[in-house]
Amino acid sequence: MLKKIIFLMVIGSLVFLWAKDPNYYIRRANLNYKQVDDMIVTLRIRSRLPEATVPDRETELHFIRPDSLFTEDNEPLMLPREIFLMDLERLVKDARSLRLIEVEEAKNHSVFLEVIKAVEERDVIFLTMIDTLSWLLTQMKMIDKPEMIADISFTHEELFPGIFLPTDIRVMIETKQSEKKKVPNPRSGIPVSSSFGYIDMRFSNYRINMLHPSLTEPGMPQ
Repeated sequence: MLKKIIFLMVIGSLVFLWAKDPNYYIRRANLNYKQVDDMIVTLRIRSRLPEATVPDRETELHFIRPDSLFTEDNEPLMLPREIFLMDLERLVKDARSLRLIEVEEAKNHSVFLEVIKAVEERDVIFLTMIDTLSWLLTQMKMIDKPEMIADISFTHEELFPGIFLPTDIRVMIETKQSEKKKVPNPRSGIPVSSSFGYIDMRFSNYRINMLHPSLTEPGMPQ
């Protein structure tokens, strides 16, 4: 009996140590996304960007593991590819640092990770929140000092048995500029401050794990 108790205590301590490793949370949450080898999804984008007005857009987003990602209209996604690549381990790949953030008021089932990595020769901070009940990425803050801060929220649904995929991604953007400008807003005709903006993305009609040989990224060898 004593040996059994000691064994259980050792196993419990190992689980505790693994849970303190930030990579543990990344790998655990990644199990959901790794069930998707390829996908095509209808993407609708509505945005109002600082110092720019962009028309509403609808396109097909294509993903092929590990890192092929492109839109049917060949227009850029306007956000880092890591957000769309269905693989959280890519977010921490080549990171300069990765650590857990202790938040006193955080819910017991949420953990916060800080990832610092170089993006276009600048250090960008990604603060991510993972729900450890659903094991999904629920929020992210992207800090590109001193240019921009983006707050990103994710809404997931179980669209296939055991597979949760995003149905909505909301991005709130604040630019850090010394002089605020005014840019036209064609939807209301009222100028708005150029230091704030948003991107709303809605995903529907998912088709996953049905790769066809002709489905290759433009410019890729057949």
